[in-house]
Amino acid sequence: MNNSVFRRLLLPGVIVLAGCSGSTDPETAHLFDNVKNLNNGEYDRQIASKDAEAAAIVRQNNAASARISTLRNQSASNSAEIKALTSQISSLRAQTSSLRGKFSNQPDKLAQLNQLDGQLVQIRADVGAGTSPSVARAELNRVSAAIRALSR
Repeated sequence: MNNSVFRRLLLPGVIVLAGCSGSTDPETAHLFDNVKNLNNGEYDRQIASKDAEAAAIVRQNNAASARISTLRNQSASNSAEIKALTSQISSLRAQTSSLRGKFSNQPDKLAQLNQLDGQLVQIRADVGAGTSPSVARAELNRVSAAIRALSR
């Protein structure tokens, strides 16, 4: 008789518990939900979905790291190029300075030299403001050629 009472109470309770939740979240699912989710592959699908999310995040992080590396390399290259341009400007300004004494008795040439020196000052400002190095280099080559022509 005890066994019969136990069965009458236990069986409906188990059925009620089995049908209550229906959760697919492992943190909130009950025993029967967990068994069902393991058997029907729900947890495997969730794991595969999270693995795909993690792989996408890793790919995005790797791509971002590559972009950062490229930008750092470009920054270093730009810094070296700016340093070279600044050095070339300083060298050309030293040439104009040394030619001033040579042209002290020639006001036309002195005026041209002052104009070229002013262009060098402007190019230096442009380089400092971020102008394209190729544009600055072309301008420096033009000014350098003009200084050489003037000094002959």
